[in-house]
Amino acid sequence: MAAGGGSASSAGGPGRGGRPTVEDVAAAAGVSRATVSRVLNGSPRVLPATRERVLEAAAELGFVPSAAARALAGGRGDRVAVVAISHPGCLEEDRFFGTVTAAAAQAAGEIGLGVFLRRVAPGDFGALRALAADREIAGLIVINPGRGALGALPAAVARRTVTLGACAPEVAAVDVDNPRATRAALAHLTALGRRRVTLVVGPGDLPCVRERTEAYHAHQAAIGQPDRLVRARLGMPDAARALETSFDLDGPPEAIFAAGDGLADAVIEVCRRRGLRVGDDVTVVGFDDEPPPRRPAGTAYAAVRSPVPAIATAALRMIASGDTGAEQRRLPPARIGLRAVGAAKRPG
Repeated sequence: MAAGGGSASSAGGPGRGGRPTVEDVAAAAGVSRATVSRVLNGSPRVLPATRERVLEAAAELGFVPSAAARALAGGRGDRVAVVAISHPGCLEEDRFFGTVTAAAAQAAGEIGLGVFLRRVAPGDFGALRALAADREIAGLIVINPGRGALGALPAAVARRTVTLGACAPEVAAVDVDNPRATRAALAHLTALGRRRVTLVVGPGDLPCVRERTEAYHAHQAAIGQPDRLVRARLGMPDAARALETSFDLDGPPEAIFAAGDGLADAVIEVCRRRGLRVGDDVTVVGFDDEPPPRRPAGTAYAAVRSPVPAIATAALRMIASGDTGAEQRRLPPARIGLRAVGAAKRPG
C-alpha cells in the first residue's frame, strides 16, 4: 500500500507537512476515518480483517499517533480539558472528578499530552464554547453534560469531545453500564431482605442519574414496592437536607441506594445524626466506591465499584486518536460484589 509519489513517500506519508494522517490511513485501508479511530482506540466493534488492514496501512505509511498528530485539527494544542459541569463545591466533595482527572493525566502523560480540570456551571454554555474555541486545547472530556450542553459545541469540536455519560448519539461517550450496576446493587439489597429502598440521586438531567433512576423504577415495580426517591444536586449539604426531609415525612427506609460517593457520605452522616446504625438499622449501598475519607471507621458501607480510571483512560485515548467517531462505550462494573455488606433484615 504505497503512499504515492516519491516526495510524499520520503516524508513518511501524504499528510500535512509530510506527516501521514488518520485520513491517509483511512484512504489506504479503504475505510472511514471513524473506523481508523476505532481501531486505534482498541474498540471491539471492528472486524478482525478490517482491523488488520488498518494496522497494516498505518505501518506502511509510517503513521504514528504522536501528540502532534493527536492534536486533532492540525495546529491545535497538546492539552485535554476535563470539564466538570457542576455546582460550586462539588469538585471538593465528589472524589469522582479527581479520579477522572488523575487517570486521564496518567494516560495523557504516556503519549505526550497534558490534562487540566475546569469546572463549568450548569447552563454556562458560553464557558463551554470558550473552551472549545481555545487553540491550546486538543480535546474535551465532559463529565455528565446535561441535555443542552453538547448543543453549544460546534460539530468540529464534537468530533474531539468525549462525554462521561451518554448524552447524544452524535458525540462519543464512555460510561459504566449504569443499568447493570444498579440492578446488581438492588438485587443485593433484596437478597438481604431489604425491600423498602430509598434512592438518593442528583439532578435528573444527568445521563447517569437518568439511567440509574430508570433501573431503580423497574426494580421497585418488579418487586411490588413503591418508589422512594430523594433528589438533590451533587453536593453533601443539599443531599443531607433532602434526606432529612424524607425521613421526617416517611420515616427511615430499610435501605438506601446512594447513586454516588458524595451522596453516600451525606446518607451516612444523616443516619449517624438520627442514631441509626449503618449496616444494621439501615443498609447503605453507594456507587463508584472511591476512597471514603468522611466515613467513620468500621462503617458497614457497601458499594458497587465503577471502573472510573478505565473510563477516563478510554476517553483520553479516544480523543488522542484524532477523531472520536461518535462511539458509545459501556464498561461493566469492576466489582458487583460489595466489600462491606449490611446485616440481613431480622425476621418479624
